[in-house]
Amino acid sequence: MWPPSKKVNPKPKHGIVFDFDGTLARMSIDFDEMRRAINALFARHDIAPETLQRRFILERIDEVFDHIHSQNPTLAHQIKAEAFSLIEEMELAAAAHSHLLPGVYPRLWTLNKRGIRLAIATRNCEKAFRNVIGKAAVFFDVIITRENSLAYKPDKRSLEPILEEFSIPTEDIFMIGDHPMDILTARAASIVPIGVLTGTGEKQALVEAGALRVFKHVNQAIDALLRALS
Repeated sequence: MWPPSKKVNPKPKHGIVFDFDGTLARMSIDFDEMRRAINALFARHDIAPETLQRRFILERIDEVFDHIHSQNPTLAHQIKAEAFSLIEEMELAAAAHSHLLPGVYPRLWTLNKRGIRLAIATRNCEKAFRNVIGKAAVFFDVIITRENSLAYKPDKRSLEPILEEFSIPTEDIFMIGDHPMDILTARAASIVPIGVLTGTGEKQALVEAGALRVFKHVNQAIDALLRALS
């Protein structure tokens, strides 16, 4: 429902789940280069990247692991470890030159002060995330990174710990993200999907994925929620 009809009471009645890279922060990760590096790693182990079915990098790593594990568990774990080490190295390099988007920190402070439950759901590694989020991490009730996720977005299981901790009706929880994957995750979990254009996602793609609203900047999305929930 937009705008939400309920008012904020002393007991938290609303929650917001944020994507991170491209939504609250700009990390400038070159995913095309990351994909090429992972494909080269697979090729060194005689795995033809063109034979893989899954599109996204993390899912392709799992696909290779599942394919090899039954025949050679040691090799499967070795390739997976090498792949995640490579990804983490690239994420940390990007994090060293990254930052929260201007205006995000005071808005997170305001949301927290209003008693709105906040969470992060990111596919990034925890080290890179912590290097960028800095002291703003204190505003969040739940932080889900790659290492502690039950599944990867857009699988709805990626949000299960957040929904359990929030203990709020799903129609009163919003998810803000820059990628169609975030919108699909929100829809799968039956929470309210909000798109922003601060990352790589395009408006049409976000709308087609099911975004209820699309804002040019994450600050505009937060301001709209602050007005609606006041």
